[in-house]
Amino acid sequence: MAAGLCIAQTMQAQQHYNAWFRSTLSIPAGEKFRIDAEFQHRRQNGLGNSDMLDRNLMFTFRNWIHYQHNRNIKISVSPFAYFSHYRIIQQPTDVTANPNSEIRFSAAVDLQHRVFKNLYVVDRAAIEYRVFENPQSDINRLRNRFGFRYDLTDRLKSGIYDELFVNVSGAGIAHFYDHNRVMLNMEYSVLPNLKFDMGYINLSRLLVTSDEKLHEHNIYLNVTFQWKNRKQSPPKD
Repeated sequence: MAAGLCIAQTMQAQQHYNAWFRSTLSIPAGEKFRIDAEFQHRRQNGLGNSDMLDRNLMFTFRNWIHYQHNRNIKISVSPFAYFSHYRIIQQPTDVTANPNSEIRFSAAVDLQHRVFKNLYVVDRAAIEYRVFENPQSDINRLRNRFGFRYDLTDRLKSGIYDELFVNVSGAGIAHFYDHNRVMLNMEYSVLPNLKFDMGYINLSRLLVTSDEKLHEHNIYLNVTFQWKNRKQSPPKD
């Protein structure tokens, strides 16, 4: 009986509940370029509860420069991003620990291919260089998101994706696998310049200080405001 209770408590401790919020101001810069300023805040459950709004998890600021080559190819560079990471709460000392800062530089390419009239295969490949404030080594990380998007209307889209993260340097061979995200999302353009993206992410993470995986349940809401440029025309195929 005691052994069964111990196993149940261990399994419960490996589940985590988070809420992610992000706002983006997107400004066109010419016909094919766009500059984004992105602010993000993530919350997490506290010790011994499943309230995903209980504690801080992360604050970020990141800027992006996007080049839309055509409707199916987009190239993006983030020359600067600042992250403030709070510890994932698993024990009492995590609650009061100071956050750790990170500077990140990223580059990505987004591809899409129309399979049927409203169904697309989509893929996003990215590389990130992560510099931490603490003595932890700098990390080069690759990530790839593959999935399907269905455009129900011009304003309403839905998708299912899987995104894998791997560390190619700085984390050691035991932590080559970083984490994996399975995502369900719904994107709705309320106005031509205002878009909401919301959904659920099931995340399996290998913690830096452990060889065991942590399973996270995340809901998210992203709000994007597009600064309108009346002279801007849509990208050509």
